[in-house]
Amino acid sequence: MWVVRPVVENDLDSLMDLAGSLGSGMTTFPHDRPTLSLKVDTAIASFGGQLAPENAAYLMVLEDHESRQVLGVSAVYPSIGNPFGFFSYHLDRLVLHSPQMDAGLDCAILNLSNIYSGATEIGTLAVLPGARKLGVGRILARARYMLIASFPDLFSKTIIAEMRGWQNESGNSPFWSAVGERFFKMDFATADAVSAIKGAEWIANLMPKFPIYLDLLPREAQEVVGRAHATSAIAMGMLIHEGFRYENYVDVFDAGPQVVAQAGNIATIANSVVAQASALGPASQSLKTRLICNHELGQFRLVSTTSALEPTQRSTSRDIVMINEQARDILQIDFGASLRCVI
Repeated sequence: MWVVRPVVENDLDSLMDLAGSLGSGMTTFPHDRPTLSLKVDTAIASFGGQLAPENAAYLMVLEDHESRQVLGVSAVYPSIGNPFGFFSYHLDRLVLHSPQMDAGLDCAILNLSNIYSGATEIGTLAVLPGARKLGVGRILARARYMLIASFPDLFSKTIIAEMRGWQNESGNSPFWSAVGERFFKMDFATADAVSAIKGAEWIANLMPKFPIYLDLLPREAQEVVGRAHATSAIAMGMLIHEGFRYENYVDVFDAGPQVVAQAGNIATIANSVVAQASALGPASQSLKTRLICNHELGQFRLVSTTSALEPTQRSTSRDIVMINEQARDILQIDFGASLRCVI
């Protein structure tokens, strides 16, 4: 059985192996031991309730419970952009008309925006190449929503996700080449590597604050604004399925799309309930594989397991979710404890 749990110090070697298998471009999960070590320390403090939302980051791993192999990671960042703001470009339309010349202008522009400052970001979804067709990514993605649903006071009601922007066959970002490279005097590969270690905030802080007229950019750069990288297609599909939407906000680094949803409208959260754990008996009906998590932040655990859910008709009682002994053991709870499960 697989279990999603908070990262621990002993995971660092596994995280390095995972990061090394991903290649370049995963700026939030670089193949750099000091950076990953800091992420582990931050996650441990976050799950321990020791950090304020603006400093916290909840990094989780999916582990094979039998082999103890880490198959992937995902993360939740409770409040992004503090203290300097989280920067995006908003794709706007500018329409002008001159009566004297009887001529008009209708063009697209990018305006710098801080609309998502303070929002919760879900990200850092990475899976070992050999496990990508096993459903690991989907469980890790949904585990983030279950964490948010279980501890809503720790997170914003606005949830965003950033998609990696489009790159050409040479691995270069046409948008970076047309905009960022002109101001930072470094190619995309170098900027990508620097961002992986130092974060992308330095780019947002130093980017020109004036609108960018797309008509002044090369055609190749114009065409990739709001276009996700080919490798992000599956992740983008999962986000749209959960209820996220694209509202014309893009990353200032590579113009990849940013998508947003209100926490209560995310499908996994909306379709989950709090229920009381009970033993799964041989005569249990309505068996179904469900995502189930406990309500212990420091020992957060999530499993995908066969269970039976019995809704109660009494307003004063909770639903009952019946699970087997292995799931109870992995979730580290006693029967009678409160669990969250997807219907």
